[in-house]
Amino acid sequence: MTDIRETDHSVPDNIPFEQAGRYGFSKRLVLTVMMIISSPGRFFSTMHINKGYFYPVLFMLIMLFFGNIFTYIYVNAGFIPSASENLAAMIENNPEIAGRAEYMRYFVSEEISHMDIFYGTAANFLIFILLSLYWHLILRSLHIAINGLEATVRIFCYSSVVALSSAVPVSSPVLNFAVYVWWSYLVYKGISESHEVSGRLALRGLSVCLFASFIPLILATVAFL
Repeated sequence: MTDIRETDHSVPDNIPFEQAGRYGFSKRLVLTVMMIISSPGRFFSTMHINKGYFYPVLFMLIMLFFGNIFTYIYVNAGFIPSASENLAAMIENNPEIAGRAEYMRYFVSEEISHMDIFYGTAANFLIFILLSLYWHLILRSLHIAINGLEATVRIFCYSSVVALSSAVPVSSPVLNFAVYVWWSYLVYKGISESHEVSGRLALRGLSVCLFASFIPLILATVAFL
């Protein structure tokens, strides 16, 4: 049987960002972002799962870097508060733990510098990588991550496109929740297409992973408070 990729030229051989010989760097980046946003299912079904880590990791670093640049600009311009100020304000509204707000400000400066762009990028990158490893172990235990660790890491790397939402100079719980839902949907499509499982199994894996991720977060919050 003839592969559809050999007869249908509308189906790319691979995602644009990993076709260095076909497009220039800027065009590859823009086309990949547009493809993820407009058609995540097609993107992850097209994405190769065994082409190495270089391009997906590079893509994630670019997304996180741009996201932190926008945050730096908007915080300095006074459009949005810093993350530490948001958390401190939330804590101050609770009389039982109000004293923790000053404790936080003691360790986290209210002022941000240009170096925070790099620190934030590095911290976010580490979180994404560790989370991808954690989720992969869970997905493997559920017999869902059938195509290996590289496929899972690639899903997380390219789903980092949500960092571009920082371009919106607004900080609100509604927006943050919407971005979280968007990211979850991208990961869901990635699990289904890249690990070649049904939507039902992908949803099951996503739900278990999300629940399992909240456990250490809750424990950390309880320990802090």
